[in-house]
Amino acid sequence: MDPKDEIKSRLDIAELIGEYLTLKPAGVSRFRALCPFHTEKTPSFHVSVDKQIWHCFGCNEGGDCFSFVMKMEGMDFPEALLHLGKKVGVEVPRYAATDTNEKQRLIDMHELARKYFRKVLMESSLAVTVRDYVTRRGINDELAEKFSIGFAPDTWDSLVGFLGTRGYSATEIEKAGLALRRKDGSGLYDRFRNRLMIPLRDQHGNTVGFTGRMMPGSSEKDSAKYMNSPETQIYHKGRLLFGLDLAKQTIKQEGRVIIVEGNLDVVASHKAGVENVVASSGTALTEEHLALLKRFTKTIVFSFDADAAGFKAAQRGIALARGSLFDVRVAVLPIDAGKDPDDAVQKNPQLWRDATSDTAPIMQYIIERAVVERDLTNIDDKRAVAALVLPELEQISDVVEREHWLQTVADILRIDTAQLRPVSWGRPTSLGLRGTSRDGAPIARSERLAKSRPSEDDGVSRSSGPHVKPAEHRLSRDEQAARALLAFFIQDPSIRPVLILSLEESLIPTDNLRILYNHLREEYNSSQSVDASNPSFYGRLSARLSGLDLALLQELALLGETLVSDMPSDRVSEQIHELLHSLSSSARDRRRKAIEGDMRRAESAGDRDTVNRLIEELNSLRP
Repeated sequence: MDPKDEIKSRLDIAELIGEYLTLKPAGVSRFRALCPFHTEKTPSFHVSVDKQIWHCFGCNEGGDCFSFVMKMEGMDFPEALLHLGKKVGVEVPRYAATDTNEKQRLIDMHELARKYFRKVLMESSLAVTVRDYVTRRGINDELAEKFSIGFAPDTWDSLVGFLGTRGYSATEIEKAGLALRRKDGSGLYDRFRNRLMIPLRDQHGNTVGFTGRMMPGSSEKDSAKYMNSPETQIYHKGRLLFGLDLAKQTIKQEGRVIIVEGNLDVVASHKAGVENVVASSGTALTEEHLALLKRFTKTIVFSFDADAAGFKAAQRGIALARGSLFDVRVAVLPIDAGKDPDDAVQKNPQLWRDATSDTAPIMQYIIERAVVERDLTNIDDKRAVAALVLPELEQISDVVEREHWLQTVADILRIDTAQLRPVSWGRPTSLGLRGTSRDGAPIARSERLAKSRPSEDDGVSRSSGPHVKPAEHRLSRDEQAARALLAFFIQDPSIRPVLILSLEESLIPTDNLRILYNHLREEYNSSQSVDASNPSFYGRLSARLSGLDLALLQELALLGETLVSDMPSDRVSEQIHELLHSLSSSARDRRRKAIEGDMRRAESAGDRDTVNRLIEELNSLRP
């Protein structure tokens, strides 16, 4: 079997997509979610387990497991094939794409380096004192293995020599960021020496870089305490969140992610049993980090010590998170806990567990910080508090939340909210109504059906991904009816004989729908329709279609599942009749208009015979 087909046969698309999105049941073997590819308040993203496809009726993106991973991860097809093959245990031959092969060799090289550093720590006589240091830090064997903590020995080129024996050239090793070139150009030396090594892994668990912590008593006095790999083809610090590979399932279960500063804070947090935690790995939180996190949660918890030493550094990340519609909260360590989660866990793991379970909204934290050591009977202090807090309030897009905190500040300052509210905010005239159109009118079920947007509201009001403007094309009434009929044709075998007899190709308004209808009829009439190797009508069609035809088939297949599941069986035939009648009526209207135009031209030319013939045809079209 072809690797692509074998992967698809082994993979459950709902399980795959469920690793990224919160899926909710939408019928038998169907799920829905907020689309990660455009901003929406009600779920338009649908997944069919039976057909192993997905489609968003909001932005019109769709496809199979490969297209989903390619779009979510920014992979090309060979990369997605390798990634999913590894996931389900299917061996995939290397493709000739240069970029893909280079990336894979870099990943393979880092994996070898990870194993090398791990083995040195576990077995080498050069690492005796390091093993003692790891134990003193409270990192037991299980935890060290979980994070694959290793040691780079205090030698000049041991890793370079090891990788050389495995077939990697000096150029490749240097390009990977694992070695540096000697000043005299005579060769390479190891970038990391006499350092505790912590692998940097992407969200899939691939080692793409390292953090090296200087060992106590190191002779390299001028070196930084922590050293990260340089950016390479596979490692970009603005995209990588340390610990996400281990945390992503717990993040989804807990509904939130905790952001800490250092990699060892993540390790310590796992020791305390708090596993929904990541670190931004030596850089401020970026928009790319947030886009990655939004696949798993809408709530971010920032961790600060009692003195708020890290708050200033984290302010830009907090602003970005709030601007991306995250629910931003704060976990504050008590004064006696130490400066970071690692310190807190060393003292007492319960300190960290308590801090992360008792979080506060970011605005509550900002307001409490703003009033510390302020005399609120003093007008200057009042002005200072307002100057600190009001710009933060202005960042809140939700009117209800903003007014809540405005009232809180007004109460603290003992001033009316109307006086405190900046003019630029305007007045809160509308809170927004779910299930309404842009002009505020309720959206009827028939209108939602006609728009081919099966996206009932489930009470979720946050977006789940970067903004992509949805398609602007509005379907005509005839397109809506034809799409629904073809969707029924794909999904319901009992409908096919009726449509074969009643749905004339001339009634279908667009070329793409007519082309698909011809494929449906050909498959229905084909002797191959009884092929035991592929008994599914949809499966046989999808196997022989490609490009836009396949995309349209997938979209209408999901629409068909939705229509049939939402409609009583005795209503289906009635709906088919109504849709056929609508198309026939439209066809008659178009023909009447054409005849009337022809009659006007014939009358202008004095052609009475043509006029009389057209009158007879016009009369025949009357119901």
